Amino acid sequence: MHRRPPPLGSNAQLELSFLAKDVYLVMGGSGTVDVSFNGHHTQTVAVGGIPRLYTLYQASSAKLGHLELRFSPGVQPYDFTFG
Repeated sequence: MHRRPPPLGSNAQLELSFLAKDVYLVMGGSGTVDVSFNGHHTQTVAVGGIPRLYTLYQASSAKLGHLELRFSPGVQPYDFTFG
């Protein structure tokens, strides 16, 4: 049986170094995610409802980068995927 991860509490953060053209994260629950790329805030993603794929980063070609994610309480992150 597949179990859902519990919703995140306050001050939840995640850092990810990557080499990719696109970075996606499957998330569910309810809340927001502040996304920073290489130290610069790029977007705030509103998360709501059943788990689905959200775009965190897109570029025209593969790049080395560092994402910093700050989650509000209630967000449920599942899996990263890359393009």
